[in-house]
Formats: sequence, C-alpha cells, structure tokens
Amino acid sequence: MDFSMSRRRFITQSGKVAMAAGVGGSLLAACGGGSSGNSNSGPVTLTFGWWSNTPAKDNSMKAWIKDFEKAHANIHVKPEILPWGNYWDKLKTTTAGGNAYDIIGMSSGMAAPYFDSGALTDLTTFSDYNDSSKSLSPAALTLSQWSGKTFALPIGTSISVLGYNKALLDAAGVPAPDPVKAMTFDEFKTMAKKLTKIQNGKGVQYAINPDDILDYDMFVRMNGGKTFDNPVNPSKVTINTPEGIQGLTDYQSLFTEKIAPPYNELNNGPWSFDLGALDTGKIAFARVGPWLFSDMAKNPNYGITPIFTIKQPVITGGVNSLAIYKNSKNQQAAWEFLKWATQTNPEISFAKFSDIPAEKQAFSQLDSYLQPSKFAPTMTTAFQSFQPSLMTTKDQLATTIGDIITDLMAGKLTPTQAAAKIEQQGNSILASA
Repeated sequence: MDFSMSRRRFITQSGKVAMAAGVGGSLLAACGGGSSGNSNSGPVTLTFGWWSNTPAKDNSMKAWIKDFEKAHANIHVKPEILPWGNYWDKLKTTTAGGNAYDIIGMSSGMAAPYFDSGALTDLTTFSDYNDSSKSLSPAALTLSQWSGKTFALPIGTSISVLGYNKALLDAAGVPAPDPVKAMTFDEFKTMAKKLTKIQNGKGVQYAINPDDILDYDMFVRMNGGKTFDNPVNPSKVTINTPEGIQGLTDYQSLFTEKIAPPYNELNNGPWSFDLGALDTGKIAFARVGPWLFSDMAKNPNYGITPIFTIKQPVITGGVNSLAIYKNSKNQQAAWEFLKWATQTNPEISFAKFSDIPAEKQAFSQLDSYLQPSKFAPTMTTAFQSFQPSLMTTKDQLATTIGDIITDLMAGKLTPTQAAAKIEQQGNSILASA
C-alpha cells in the first residue's frame, strides 16, 4: 500500500511526523474481556489502527477485516482508519499513554521508534510463531524485525516500478520499454533526451519525475556501494567510497542533464508525483505500484517497466505490517488476526487493493489476480531486486542527509564533498546517545 507520502517528503518530514504532539479527539482504548492467554473464553473486541489510502481502499480494508470476523465468530475487530499524519500522531500519544490499538498497522519507514521503544509485543514469544512466519518472504520479514526480535508480521511489500505515458513516448518517436527487461541507466538517459522539452529556457516536459522512487541511496546501491552498513538500524554511514560518490554523481545527473524537473520543484512545482505525475501529461515516467494499477488500467496509454539498472538492479522499498500492542488485554486474539492476515488467501485479498503479498504462495499466484494481469511479469521481475529502505530511530539522520543532498543539487557541494559530509555528519548522529 502506498505510504501516502513521497520518500523525499519522508526524508524531510518523518521526524516531525513521528515526534508530533497527539491530535485531539477521543482515544480508543484496548477493550474486551479475557487475559492475554485466554482470548477464547468469551467474545472479544479488538481495536485496529491503520492509515487512509482513499475512501475506496479504506472500504476495501474494512471488508477485508470483515472476512476475518466471518471465520472467527468470537472475535470482533473495530477498525479506525485515519489520515496519514493523524494516524502517527495518535499512535505516538496512545502508545505512550498506555491505550493504543490492540492491532497496530505499521509502515516500515515509520516503525523503528516503536520497535525500539518496547511498545510492541515480541511475536516470537507465541509458541506457533515459527509455523506462522515460515511462509513469509525473508526480505519482507527483515523489515519487521529489530535487535533480534520480531515485532510485526508483513502483509504487503511496497514494490515500485516505472510507470510511463505511452502517448508521450509515441509523440517523441520512442518505443515502449520492455515490460520485463530493465533498461540500463545509459539507455534510459539516451531515451530521456528525446522526452524532455525545454522552451525559452524553461522545462515544459520532462522524461521522469523521480520523486517518491529514485533517491541518492538507490543510486549508490545500483553502483555497488552502501550508504549504511545496514539499512535496518544502521550503526555506521559508509557512503564515502568510489561507488558512493558515483551514485551521487549519477543521481545528480538526473537534474543537471534536465532529465527530471529542477530538484527544488519536486515538492512545489506543477509536476505532482506517482500516477499524478503521469496524469499531468508533462512527465513521461514516474513511480507507480500495485495500489495504483486499477487507476492506471483506465488509461490505455499507461504501462510499466522495471526501474533501470546501473551495475546491478536495485529497488528500495518497505513493508506494511501488523503489530500487537504490548499492553493489549487480548494479545492471543490479536495474534489470531495476525496469523490469519498472513495466510495465502487473505494476503491475496489484501493485494487486490494494496501491496504485493509478503506470503510466498500468494506472491507465486500474482498473475491470477493482479489487475491488469499484463503487469504481473513486471512485478515478479521487480521483486527480485527489492532491498529495504532506511529504518532508524535517529530522525535527525534523514533530515541531515536530506539537507546535504539539497545542497548538492543546488551546486553548493560536489558529489565528493557531499559523500564526505554525509559520512562525517551521519556517523556523528549515529554515535550520539
């Protein structure tokens, strides 16, 4: 499911979101009878928190929850679906206040403070954890683990690909890209020169809007480098290498070669992002994912292709998962929901309005339910390049790196200077208490 905010917006705003004061309104306390080990002694009501992804998808989420209730007559689930910012505001307040949802929706980009704080139940303490998790993708499960413990089970993996507007390609005499074989970065840049239009010194059309899909870290990894020793709970920044510097150089070239809109216009210009960028009719390529495919199917000019490669294919992304609040009075009933949600059929149902399944059997059947079905081979190929995005409790790390990247794009720093500064300041932040 779409994280409801662009990755670049997340870099600059995640700290503010995670640390914001709680919003007003009534707080849902965990309710229902029974102890954590005795949920089947009578009817149980579980509270469930998630973030909004348009009214239609919110209704699909509620219907998905109803499917669980039909199979578990003794357990009622009371969902609350809030706007993205409001959800994380409330979660911070209620986990600190002792009255959070029994079942907590987690987006990996926001999860680290909750995993680290002890607010969630270590799921490995349930006796049937191993049986319940063995069919889940190891890559997805990695983003639900912290310091040797598992605090959530993944229900969807956010795999991004390049969506394109074939009408713009046709107008430029550019053939549609292969739906399975990724272009090289050089091939893409050659194509881009035909797709970008500059009139009177001002861009009126661009080859790509990289907002929300391509960032400096992905380019570093595609060049064989590593920004961090481990993207999940990193202890060291390791970007100041030839590969890291080349990654920053390649990322910068999107803007210096006018392949993409000016960096300072990505959030504030007319280019939108994701499917909205394609809808402008001024952007040829942009990030899309399965949560947008039903909308893309309405336009015959829209297609998808894997993200281009440099030395190796890389797609950084996250997972959406479900956790159990440590103070829930109905942990066993909540665990029943998590086990159900990560089975093959529920993950397929979830994928129909959200992410690529994290459960292996559900993923293997992608071509039987993904709509439009012609997109399934692209997603199968893209998943093979999936790597986790940054997960850290150090909110300042993303903010500081974002500021340095902004200076790089403004011409205030060279890639070599930026790599050295990111590593120096990043390691200072990671070393701080």
